[in-house]
Amino acid sequence: MLFNSFPFLFIFLPIALLGYQIAGRLHRRGVVVWLGIASLAFYAYWHPTFLIILGISILLNYLIACLIVRRIPNSIGTHIWLALAICANLGALCYFKYLFPFLIFVTSFTHTNHDWGRVLLPLGISFFTFTQIAYLVDLQQNAAELQDFSSYMLFVTFFPHLIAGPILHHKSIMPQFAEGRDYRLNADDVAVGFSWFIMGLFKKVMLADNFISAVDPAFAAPGGVSRLAGLIAILSYALQLYFDFSGYSDMALGLARMFSIQFPLNFASPYKASNIIDFWNRWHMTLTQYITSYVFTPVQKLIREHRQKQGLAVNRKALNTVSGFANMIAIPTLFTMGIAGIWHGAGSRFIIYGLLHGGYITSAHAWRITRTKRPNLIPKWIGQQFRHIFSVGLTFFAVIVSQVFFRSSSTGNALLLLRNTFGFHHSQSSTAALSGFPLLSALALLVLGFIIVWLLPNTQQILINFKPSLALAESDAKPAVFTFRWSPTFLWAVMLSAALVISVSHFQDPSTFLYFQF
Repeated sequence: MLFNSFPFLFIFLPIALLGYQIAGRLHRRGVVVWLGIASLAFYAYWHPTFLIILGISILLNYLIACLIVRRIPNSIGTHIWLALAICANLGALCYFKYLFPFLIFVTSFTHTNHDWGRVLLPLGISFFTFTQIAYLVDLQQNAAELQDFSSYMLFVTFFPHLIAGPILHHKSIMPQFAEGRDYRLNADDVAVGFSWFIMGLFKKVMLADNFISAVDPAFAAPGGVSRLAGLIAILSYALQLYFDFSGYSDMALGLARMFSIQFPLNFASPYKASNIIDFWNRWHMTLTQYITSYVFTPVQKLIREHRQKQGLAVNRKALNTVSGFANMIAIPTLFTMGIAGIWHGAGSRFIIYGLLHGGYITSAHAWRITRTKRPNLIPKWIGQQFRHIFSVGLTFFAVIVSQVFFRSSSTGNALLLLRNTFGFHHSQSSTAALSGFPLLSALALLVLGFIIVWLLPNTQQILINFKPSLALAESDAKPAVFTFRWSPTFLWAVMLSAALVISVSHFQDPSTFLYFQF
């Protein structure tokens, strides 16, 4: 079920809120069970068969959790149960997400015509798989407590995050479902949450979806794309992806807030980032935190321990050496971002996407370590502004190059589009990317999009007076060029009502989110 659809907005959501209000008058257990059932119904709407897969995943992982904490007596070491659970989870993920694309890739090199077919990818499998792995890892390390089954099911399936995140951590979510709180609807939370939802809905329907016509033709046929058409397509996709993911994140956090649940922030104006490290602290923030905690840190720890056994230094001074930097920064960073690329999808283009960002981050760390202070030859204020604008522009350029691989159907098509756009080759066609889409309209959309991205506050800054998430990003403390804030006034009610009506009027053919099947 899509958030930007009639069934969700006018049937599912009102029923879920009504059921929550009724259950909240009875007992916490009723609320947990009701939201769990509603979330399973939400998941089953798209493809009921996949509910079986989700159910098996939850049951098996909860069984392993019980074995790890000895609720089910056994003599097998907890690390063995954890290893089996990780293998089972990753095995299921690899089967659905990677096995058949890999077989097709191998077949292409053997020049055979075997048709391997395709397996339909269960919605949100990456998200609910990684959420459960993290819980089991923390449980094995005594950093988490075993929940009752209904609470655990709700933690995994709570519908605002089930399809495309954010990736939840039990420490931030489960205490919010603890005993002692009022489980009835809170008028202030509903107002803030629904306002946030409308802002996200408008981004998705009226901004992200309107870039499709300028994006799809160029990426479908990159061979006939001119520099202008290619540049418009690449920039349009950057904004489509931005508003699509930002819109989904706003809707997810807004929906959770309507039930008085605060999610972690997942998106914080990443195109304002002045370096690639800052970018990943703003883009898919919960994924960054996840791979840092469960991939980068363990890998780096193993490398440090190995160096110590060899009698090599692991301190800050060692980072200034080529071998120390390569071992303790470059290798774990490239490995982690390679995993992040593979997480996004099967195929060499996703590996390249991940490794590009791994290279970017490694270069940024190298620059921080090796740069030296130089005397300012121009006034300080002008110099700071120029450096900031240049850094933002350079970071944005690096990001959009990687996004071409993310969006293209193959690595070859990605390279072809980049060559036609930024290389010396020049196609005869001047508007191949804009078939059926006026050039002026494409340029106007781009200008509007970048004004919103770079000059206006993001939604959590607009809602800052009402604690819109568990914790704001550090970058949100700096105000936007133009600043305004939401408040429960008649004017805001009129503007958001208009935004809702306009968005709903475009529900006839709702499009999926770009992170819909990851």
